[in-house]
Amino acid sequence: MNLINMIVSVVIELARVLITFSYFKIFLNTGKKITHMWTCVLSFFITTICYVMFNISIVNVVSTIAGILIISMAFEGKARSKVLLSILCCSIMITTDFAVYFIYPDNGDSAYNIVVSFLSILFFYIVVMLLKLIFRKKLKTEFMGQWYILLVVSIMSVCLLIGLYSERTLSDYGTIYLSIMLLTLNLLLYVFYSNMLDRFVYYKENEQLKQQMNFYEQQLKTNVENDQKIRAIRHDMKHHIREINSLAESGRIDDIKTYTEELAADIRQSESVYNTGNIAFDGILNYYNSIFEQNEIQAEINVVIPENLGIAAYDLNIILGNLFDNAIENVVRSDNPKIVADIKYVGHVLYISIANTYDGNIKKDNDVIISRKAGNHGYGLDNVKRIVCKYNGDIKIEHNAELFIIGVVLYA
Repeated sequence: MNLINMIVSVVIELARVLITFSYFKIFLNTGKKITHMWTCVLSFFITTICYVMFNISIVNVVSTIAGILIISMAFEGKARSKVLLSILCCSIMITTDFAVYFIYPDNGDSAYNIVVSFLSILFFYIVVMLLKLIFRKKLKTEFMGQWYILLVVSIMSVCLLIGLYSERTLSDYGTIYLSIMLLTLNLLLYVFYSNMLDRFVYYKENEQLKQQMNFYEQQLKTNVENDQKIRAIRHDMKHHIREINSLAESGRIDDIKTYTEELAADIRQSESVYNTGNIAFDGILNYYNSIFEQNEIQAEINVVIPENLGIAAYDLNIILGNLFDNAIENVVRSDNPKIVADIKYVGHVLYISIANTYDGNIKKDNDVIISRKAGNHGYGLDNVKRIVCKYNGDIKIEHNAELFIIGVVLYA
């Protein structure tokens, strides 16, 4: 391999790594920036060294697959999603390579390899940009449902092309048309799956809107009940004063204490437990306070927030609702059910920390914590992560033998 071909190969591999990174970015949330760098560098070195030192077809294919899998490690998500996306990416690369080989067959030109490499990377870039347009408004979420259909079709497409190329069953133009058809089929499956995701997201958002309405209805109901209690206390106040005076004239001090304590208890019950001034927070906290009482959960909630936040009420409902639901799901299995929540707003930053006792058992799928409820696969935490990403925040999950802790930071 001469120097010019070597330089071109290095540039082409660098471009392939960057385009592959852009491909994964369409579907998955990125992890830490330092991880981006070392995964891209490692992928680049593996593919480049294998191509420069060996330049054998099977070695190139294996190194490319390895490079793609390494880049996928820079992103968040389940291993299943990363493997599926890696195979799909590999099938796109192979399909575009076949299309280029048949469009521009070897003519013995010394610059043939350079031209083919350039066209292959150009076609790959065009396909990735098409995918980006298709998914530009889609949520970055885990693959679910019939995800394996995409996997099977992609593998079959690659195997079919390799088989036809080996046997020379079709003419060159026939292979070109088949390559384009298979690539189109894969893209159509992407679109089909995208529509499935849209329906799922629409359903989940409707559920979240219903939850938000429940919060507001509960808060309104509580306010009406409290207002009625206050009116009743005011109406009966002259009777209370007369009774206290009667007890005082009789010198029954202990009875006065008992009577005033009962009156104070009635007044306390007529007040909202949480009254921060922020309607969204008050509705959520008072709603869950009633659930804590119903389930006999000891709750300690510390809230220091202003009346107005730079965070939408809808997003607050999603985050706090899902975090409290998660805490309740775990704490009810504990021998000592207790939830401690610290919520504060400092310098346009909202800090939320919710800790709960639990039975020490955690359900995981590929090292990702999921819900133990039947039919629920951890979508609640996925929705929390989506809102956290929206506000360029961070989420941290910790646990020990007794406590399960989730911390969230949002930048308003």
